Amino acid sequence: MRFFLRFILALFIIFICYGLYIFFSFNPKSSLASNDPFYDRYSKSVFDRDKKILSIFLNNEEQWHIKEDENISKKFKIAILNYEDKNFYSHIGFDILAIFRSLYNNLSSDKRSGASTITMQTIKILTKQKRTYFNKFKEIVYAIKLETLYSKDEILQMYINNAPYGGNIVGAKTAAYLYFNKNINNLTWGECALLAILPNAPGLMHLSKNTNILIQKRNKLLMKLKNKGYIDENNLMLAMNEKLPKINRDKNIAPHLSIRLANELNDINIYTTINKNIQLKLESHLKSYHQRLVELGIENVSAIIVDTKTSQVLAYAGSQDFFDIDGYGQIDGIKAKRSPGSVLKPLLYALAIDDGLITEQSKLIDAPTFFSNFKPQNASKKYYGLISARFSLIQSLNVPFVSLLQDYGYERFFFKLKDILNFKDNDFKRYGLSLILGTKEISVEDVAKIYLGFGNYGEFGDLSYLMSSKNNTKKRILTKGSSYLTLDAMRYLNRFGLENYYKNKKIISWKTGTSYGRKDAWAAGTSPKYTIVLWAGNFNGESNPNLFGVNIAGDLLFNILGDLGDLGGEFDIPKESLKDIKIDSITGYRYSSDYKNIPFKETLYPNDAKNLRKSPFLKNIFVNQNGEEINSINKDFINAKELTRLSLPLNLLEYYREQNINISQEKIKKNLKFLYPKNNLKIIRTKDFEGNNELIIRIANINNNEVFWYLDKNYIGSSFSTTRAIDLDIGFHTLTIINTKGESDSIKFNIIK
Repeated sequence: MRFFLRFILALFIIFICYGLYIFFSFNPKSSLASNDPFYDRYSKSVFDRDKKILSIFLNNEEQWHIKEDENISKKFKIAILNYEDKNFYSHIGFDILAIFRSLYNNLSSDKRSGASTITMQTIKILTKQKRTYFNKFKEIVYAIKLETLYSKDEILQMYINNAPYGGNIVGAKTAAYLYFNKNINNLTWGECALLAILPNAPGLMHLSKNTNILIQKRNKLLMKLKNKGYIDENNLMLAMNEKLPKINRDKNIAPHLSIRLANELNDINIYTTINKNIQLKLESHLKSYHQRLVELGIENVSAIIVDTKTSQVLAYAGSQDFFDIDGYGQIDGIKAKRSPGSVLKPLLYALAIDDGLITEQSKLIDAPTFFSNFKPQNASKKYYGLISARFSLIQSLNVPFVSLLQDYGYERFFFKLKDILNFKDNDFKRYGLSLILGTKEISVEDVAKIYLGFGNYGEFGDLSYLMSSKNNTKKRILTKGSSYLTLDAMRYLNRFGLENYYKNKKIISWKTGTSYGRKDAWAAGTSPKYTIVLWAGNFNGESNPNLFGVNIAGDLLFNILGDLGDLGGEFDIPKESLKDIKIDSITGYRYSSDYKNIPFKETLYPNDAKNLRKSPFLKNIFVNQNGEEINSINKDFINAKELTRLSLPLNLLEYYREQNINISQEKIKKNLKFLYPKNNLKIIRTKDFEGNNELIIRIANINNNEVFWYLDKNYIGSSFSTTRAIDLDIGFHTLTIINTKGESDSIKFNIIK
């Protein structure tokens, strides 16, 4: 007998020691970055700004498993505790009375009853142990340990987040979303009761089986809650009459952004700045508009909508439809680098104002012009002559903006763009003056940053995708004044048939762009409330004659605007940042007291901009009594009169002559001049289809006089034409032209292989 007692005591000591060993060796927090021992089991889930689910991804075990970060509603707690563990807040991890009751029932009858507390069930889910008496003992020890590490509310949250709910659905938040399309805290009493009973028998949740058993279990719990005074008779009847749900697995919303953020971030739950309602509207517009585009041979479209004030992205559609497999819908066009066409012109316009190069009324030249080997053309193939900078922007004219970039400096402009977009490229020479026409590829996201900068009066920064992003540092690139003047000009772009509807309803500053070769169509606009950027084209890079920024992207832009409601009205005039300055009334540059017989007018100009330059088109001359220009060596100079006259460059005058536009002789700066090639130009020799090495020379011959040609001081003939083809050898050459009035011009150039 003594031996037996010692044996029992030894077993008890071993039992206690083993229990202590299990207790101290169990550490659910070990080697985990999170305080949650289930952290690596959750699905990555993406939410909108109001914490509504946008997208969920299967976890490593091919399960839908969303983590609930917020406190569970009192209603759901009542349901789950009354069904699973009514003594949860009073026991230490296990319920001794429930254990003895379970043992008695299991040994005395065929009726099986469980004794697991919520804490023990949490341990069972965590450890995934088989159901044995020995493992039940371990569960009890682990449960006690868990109670020492976490609060009751934390343990309850763990259980609710990780309980099985049928099939591959794990966690009450997941079940609430997939079964009811609701947040767990918005469930009815009937829905709470159903989710409370499911973890106890998750296999019962089937679309066509076990419905009566489920309803009986749910209603039994509802009656229990009614008897305890949690719900009244009316709510009981409503809850009992609720039908069982079906799995409601909607397609992911904002899938491109969801995948992007899921790949970039380690967070399990990602809370974005997306507005679900605006996102759904945008996706619907793109999908619908895409049907029209396909008929034109255009396969893809991307768009982004941003809150102008906060830079928070409200909607993000990387393609016309993520699930359009044949149309490459899974490609994220928001990040793709494409040629922006004319979209960068407003930035140069504002920078040129700040640099003192122009006002909005300053005249620029729109006529056929060579810039070394580069001869830009307007999209319409038409020219307007001498026009204002504002008109040039509104009409998106290429020649004036290439000329403006030459004055500003393409290197300076390149690095201003780099300062805004933070790209790695430093090779500004690669793009040259064509930079302003879109040769530097940028993304929809990049364009959004630029137009957000205008909407924030010259302060530029990054887009914000996460609600947790607090510090979006912005830097001032433009003055408030130049930003406003640019925004104001962009309001007046033609709206192609939509003017009457939008004239007084939708005020937006916008711009379109079409890339060289018709591969990309853009529309970008900003208002005090929203900034929108759209791109249309083909992800495979194919060109299409129908791709025009205005007709394709611009039309879609205003369709979307019509569905966004209030855009925030007009941008406020920054009166403290603008002043009135005097400009000459003819060409729109700084007025000088040296000007004779030239009136002035006033225009708005930024306070912080550099001093405006004087006009490159006005010069002071001396004339005799007959109005003829003379110089100081003329005998009549003593009686000469000083005047200020318009002096136009020869390429503009040549254009006027070709268009039969009469220009008085007093405006002509020079009658005879080379237009192409420019002086000191290097020219690569090419052969035509017949194997000739001829170079086409262009001149301006305003008075259509006979012109005599000299190549390397050798006479090669005469002509009245403004073009001549000359066969040239490799090396340096000098070309001279002289007309019958003795006027001449000369250039040097180098022919290379």
